[in-house]
Amino acid sequence: MIEWLEENQQILSLAISACTLLVWLFYAQLLLLNFKRQRKPSLIINRGAGKGLGSLCLISNMSAEPVFINQLMVLIDTSKGTLEVDITDIRHGIEDDATPDLAIHQITHQGPLRTGDFVHIGTFQGMVRQVCETHGIALKGLCPVGDWHFHALEIRAAAFYGSERHPLGITRRFRLGDLSDPECALIPESPLTRQLISRRDRRKVRDWINANL
Repeated sequence: MIEWLEENQQILSLAISACTLLVWLFYAQLLLLNFKRQRKPSLIINRGAGKGLGSLCLISNMSAEPVFINQLMVLIDTSKGTLEVDITDIRHGIEDDATPDLAIHQITHQGPLRTGDFVHIGTFQGMVRQVCETHGIALKGLCPVGDWHFHALEIRAAAFYGSERHPLGITRRFRLGDLSDPECALIPESPLTRQLISRRDRRKVRDWINANL
């Protein structure tokens, strides 16, 4: 046995070195994956204080670094196509000299969101009313008057993560039930918020921003 070890010493040393290298590569891969996971932005759109149209729409930052919310949009899929409204600004058409007297959160939803923080951007029923008002659709309660039928509501956000130059996006869709029911529930089409962070997705997010400049 000893003689065999002496005769194959170089081969055994090479095998041990190769195994050691594989172990280090394995741990390096784990460290890299953990680093990428920590650096990956993660924003969540959810309901709060209820599950119906009267509930609040919450945006939470679960990323490792702050996120700057640049733009917020709400879309409603209807029987006549998609209606879209930019809801970034809370107040519209105010005079310049009135702005300094108001807190920034009373004027716009735009701004930084620190790690672990969340912000509410209003109620879902308020968004429905804003979309209808913008597009000249009359409402009876929350039901559109005439031959309009609302099918789904989608929230979109464009944001900048940390020091990254290119924007990222998030989106989440909710199915709309019977709007004549005061307890009309919002039913998420997916349990997760869709994260638009790939190169192709980021180009789409830039298109969102450019379209609303």
